[in-house]
Amino acid sequence: MTIYTALTFANPAVLWGLLALAIPVIIHLFNFRRVKRVQFSNIALLKKVKEESSSKRKPVELLILLSRLLFLAFLILAFAQPIFKDNANDQELSDEVLIYLDNSLSMDMPVSSQQSAFDRAYSLSTGVVDAYPESAKFKFLENGYGNSLNTSYTASTIKDRFTELELSGVGRSMDEIQSRIAASGFRGDVYLISDFQKSRENELGNIASDSLRNYYLMPIEGENNSNLYFDTAYLENSFLLGAMKNNLKVVLKNEGAEDFEDVNLRLFFDDQLASTALLNVAANGITEHVFEIDQSTKGLNNAKVTLDDSKVLFDNEYFLTLNNIEKVIVHEVKGPDSNGFIEQLYADNELFNYKAFNANNIDNNELLQSDIIILNQLSDFSNQLISALKTFLERNGTVLIIPSVESNFQTFSQLGLTIRFDSDERLGLGQPNFQNPFFDGVFENTNEAIAMPEASITYRLINSELGVLNFKNGREFLSKAELTLGNAYVFSSDFSAEATSFPSHSLFVPVMYKLALGSKVNLSKLYYLTDEQTMVYPLEESLTANDIVTLSDGENKITPDQRISGKSLIMEIPKDELKAGHYTILKGETELGTIAFNQSKAESSVERHSIDELETIAQAKNINLIQAEDGIEVNRELTAGIKGINLWKYALMLGLLFLFAEVILIRYL
Repeated sequence: MTIYTALTFANPAVLWGLLALAIPVIIHLFNFRRVKRVQFSNIALLKKVKEESSSKRKPVELLILLSRLLFLAFLILAFAQPIFKDNANDQELSDEVLIYLDNSLSMDMPVSSQQSAFDRAYSLSTGVVDAYPESAKFKFLENGYGNSLNTSYTASTIKDRFTELELSGVGRSMDEIQSRIAASGFRGDVYLISDFQKSRENELGNIASDSLRNYYLMPIEGENNSNLYFDTAYLENSFLLGAMKNNLKVVLKNEGAEDFEDVNLRLFFDDQLASTALLNVAANGITEHVFEIDQSTKGLNNAKVTLDDSKVLFDNEYFLTLNNIEKVIVHEVKGPDSNGFIEQLYADNELFNYKAFNANNIDNNELLQSDIIILNQLSDFSNQLISALKTFLERNGTVLIIPSVESNFQTFSQLGLTIRFDSDERLGLGQPNFQNPFFDGVFENTNEAIAMPEASITYRLINSELGVLNFKNGREFLSKAELTLGNAYVFSSDFSAEATSFPSHSLFVPVMYKLALGSKVNLSKLYYLTDEQTMVYPLEESLTANDIVTLSDGENKITPDQRISGKSLIMEIPKDELKAGHYTILKGETELGTIAFNQSKAESSVERHSIDELETIAQAKNINLIQAEDGIEVNRELTAGIKGINLWKYALMLGLLFLFAEVILIRYL
């Protein structure tokens, strides 16, 4: 990087005083002293003395003149107050300073054998404070937004604030930081002390375009450029219920050019070790491991997986809640031509709580408590049923429609479904798409061809989002509708023997089970990330608007913003207060369930803005890049490069030195 030098003056008008240097020169050239004539009888001896003295005096007079000129010159420069800067920078330090100190978990990375990035950030922050005069006013910003930007600090009080700061589980992008600073109305010097992790491209562009503030980028570069962390974890079957087969899949991601070998991966339930595995993860690679879940295992609500990575410690645990769901509530609304397949499938089953309603005799309140509503061959819908179904879908419920040959399509349109008659041709179904997550866990072996049933293409769902089962010609037999709220599935024919052989096929039971079980767990997640906005928890008991729900990690209780929607508890995630771990959902002292939170994967990323990228950004007039390893170096950089070194004291000292030299020359020579 090319370094320039610049010399400026605080009082440049005083430099006109340098014209006064002509006065001693004029006096020297034109000696205006009057000569007094003295009569001597013999001047031969005086001539000899005069000739010898003149040869000695002329050099001394020149030295005296030079000393006098230099004394006057440096005296004038001292009053002009020269300032030296070691780069071409015309900015001045402001009296108002805002320091952003990044205290996200990624700042726990080592930058030396004895120092972390957070320790260095603390040192750099104190160096910034020391570079400003005592009269400066400081403001402070950290990831937790623990204080208001309206609060002002002195140099001593802000240093005390630095010592109180701890690492936070909250990550902020530079866009968020810049937006918060701009919203506060602050105008002055802004110091961004961070490892500058990348969240998205061109996120520093807003800083470059902000001409109201001067930004000073202070990057902290770590020793470690690789990290192994959990990318995701999920259940193969999306639910844990009964004796159905299930596996927990854990995905590890390696960011960096270094291979990880013999990584110890461990699974815990209630802090009791359940299973282990040794894995190798290639550089910039992804590895998946499968843990088999024993349904009789206790402590599934408090599960976690851990890995060994000595370089980065904060993201080596992943918390999960493998909630065993209760019985699925299945309500069937029967039409006059409905068959008994649905009742035979769900009634008297340990997995389901089944109840049937006649289309002309419906209890809306009970119907809305369903997990899934099955409309079995209804020719028409009453206004009461339409109203209940709309409310149910708005609560993100699941509706399964088995049409009738006399179905009224105008009725379906009131639910947001566009259904039309098709060719009524009877065809065989094609092989299931095993890549569709719907079929996870349904088949033991996905390589074998399955003898598929036949069905009539009687109806067609126009606004289909996904074909779960398709005919051989590509048309859909079981479709999922594209709706803003809720889930609606539609079969293309009724379940009569003339229309389809599907109810008597071996595929019927697992598909119908999947539809019902999926309706129960579509709101239940194994974990949430702390940077998500909302979380949704399915309730087994009804809550009212007056019920207050809290989250407890055993030590602290948090009351998030919340609302009840049907049988779902919807909460805003208070990421400023959360940390990774398990939280119990409490209504008073009653436990409603457990939910798990993990840190955002953005903090685990080793991708950061390079020095070259920051130098490019720093080409903007309002941005400076300061690279330093400690507070002393920051002070020197700010003093020499931005604030400048005041030279008036040195100019005054040199002036006095030449004045002293003049006195010596006059006195002794």
